[in-house]
Amino acid sequence: MFSGSRVVFLLLVAAFSGVPLISAQVTFTQATYTSGDTSTLSIANGDFNKDGILDLVTVNASTLSFYKGLGSGKFANPVNQTLSSNLGQVVAADFNRNGTLDLAIASTASASSSGVITILLGNNNGTFTQGTNVTVNGVPNHIVLADFNGDHLPDIAASVCNTSTCTTQVFLGQGNGTFKLSTTLSYGGEAVVAGDFNADGHQDLAVLGGNQLALYLGNGNGTFQSPHLASQNAAISLAVGDFYNNRIQSLAVLTEALNNGNFNYYVATARYLNGALVVTSPQLASTSQFYHDLVAGDLNGDFKDDIVLVGGEKFGGGALVAYMLGNGNGTFQNAVTLTGYGQAEELPFVRDIDLDARHDIGAAWTNGYVVNGGGADVFLNTNSTTNCTPPKPNALTVHICAPSSGQTVGQTFTFKGAGNAWNGIAKRIELWIDGKKIGQNLEDQLNVTATLARGPHTAAFVVVDSFDNHISQSVSFTSSY
Repeated sequence: MFSGSRVVFLLLVAAFSGVPLISAQVTFTQATYTSGDTSTLSIANGDFNKDGILDLVTVNASTLSFYKGLGSGKFANPVNQTLSSNLGQVVAADFNRNGTLDLAIASTASASSSGVITILLGNNNGTFTQGTNVTVNGVPNHIVLADFNGDHLPDIAASVCNTSTCTTQVFLGQGNGTFKLSTTLSYGGEAVVAGDFNADGHQDLAVLGGNQLALYLGNGNGTFQSPHLASQNAAISLAVGDFYNNRIQSLAVLTEALNNGNFNYYVATARYLNGALVVTSPQLASTSQFYHDLVAGDLNGDFKDDIVLVGGEKFGGGALVAYMLGNGNGTFQNAVTLTGYGQAEELPFVRDIDLDARHDIGAAWTNGYVVNGGGADVFLNTNSTTNCTPPKPNALTVHICAPSSGQTVGQTFTFKGAGNAWNGIAKRIELWIDGKKIGQNLEDQLNVTATLARGPHTAAFVVVDSFDNHISQSVSFTSSY
């Protein structure tokens, strides 16, 4: 149930000399929702009933909770259905092309010779029906969705361990709710993420395993090249973002190190550069707080990706949430902590939940195996810089804020737009002027300044979702100076 809200005021201070000081404050309104189960392991967001409002689902100890979105970032008390035990990370997309979001859920059982990824097919009302599970050779502790073979259907990459080895197994979606094994990659077992790290238009994979960060460049047909490796001892989580402000995806890596009896947590960035995987020197994130997951997104509206860290539980400590603002050069400012809920927070996401053109934070919270010991935690961003109000998330859509149709503009003009997606997220918006690509931003907001020739023009705003489906909207305008 809804348990109240509180506003956390956060002063954002530059962490490195030479970085301009950010004077504005970012504020969040926090609201927690209780599943009614004994613990919560993961969370997913999406418009599960196609009413144009984002909903939440959480995977709990023995139930699946659906929190219907009420608008303005608020959610109803959950409706629960029974779920198998030993389940963990949940991801959402339309697997059978019926216009309804489905779920894939990883396993958390002990390593064995075989396991499954649980597939639940959506009923378009927040309830789900058992689908055809995906059999894997081991236990799929971590999963990610992307289109690895260019058919615009959701595929699954699972980071898997059995009693003898850890690998990453890639399953291609067949468009009917089933998946077929495409390839098995030699590294895996820990966090896995997808992104286009060499900007060739094909989805790649990055995975942790065997004290290595392995980057597999995709061939665009469900297969991958030999891995690029970087030693990463005690790495525990990965995030994908535009950390170098170059409109190319890169990685953030969270590592844990024991130093004089204390656990220290570090963040480094990694990118594919000149044919190699290049990792920056790790940056200290915390000397006293216990983080285990991170995710990326632009929290303060400067179009430089930031990171959110969550954790807790170690040595009986409470839940932890923090963020580090990105500097746009692969480094971050000092961590700013928020007030977590319960004993730990898990698997955060960053998305504009209430459609106010600011990115918010959501996470699963858990309080151990006690009654009402888990649920969803939501941090609504209330005053960061805004750009363009996004459309509803019940379709792949774009909203053009500037220019307006028929507007006359000067020689230099800033184009503003926003996108949203129902199947996955709006992962990129492109700007095309008179048939030529001018620029792009790697999220659901676009802000591009261009110098224009005198005369009439047509600007096309193209939004692309998680599986490289795209839609465009055009506006005609005139440049006069």
